[in-house]
Amino acid sequence: MPQNHSYFIAITLPEPLHSEIESIKKNISEEYGTKSVLRSPSHITIVPPFFWGNEVELMNLMNEFKYPSFGIDLNGYAAFEIGVIYIDVLENERITQLHQQFNAQFFEKYPQLKKKYPFPFHPHITVGNRDWKWVEFKRCWDDIKDQPFVGSFGFTQLSLLKNVNGLWKVIL
Repeated sequence: MPQNHSYFIAITLPEPLHSEIESIKKNISEEYGTKSVLRSPSHITIVPPFFWGNEVELMNLMNEFKYPSFGIDLNGYAAFEIGVIYIDVLENERITQLHQQFNAQFFEKYPQLKKKYPFPFHPHITVGNRDWKWVEFKRCWDDIKDQPFVGSFGFTQLSLLKNVNGLWKVIL
């Protein structure tokens, strides 16, 4: 029987936007002490982490799923009260539909993976995570909340990420 690994499904960012946001994450990590944000490439989560044993089966499902390309716009910083700072994804009906359609297909095929997630779908790109001291989160938020950030990119396909030695790697 195949060994279970941890995966998640996301929209990853193209260059040069990916490198620009990775640089922001690195600067925040160095200045304010959040480290976990550096363990994954910049992304918008579609299916949160789950354990599964058949990687080929997951890749086949990903390859079978088709959704038309569309634009995604980013504007400014925001924060969740749980200690997360992120780049905001502007409201976009297409990304909501993508999330709904993929999750419906995914959880129909893998109902045992369906969990009740504590938060509704809120597309965002995390730049500071919950592993920092609360005072550092507040300091970072005070420093960044009014800084401008504008970006856009085109969605073309979903990515499958796998946890490899504590780091999330895009494998498809």
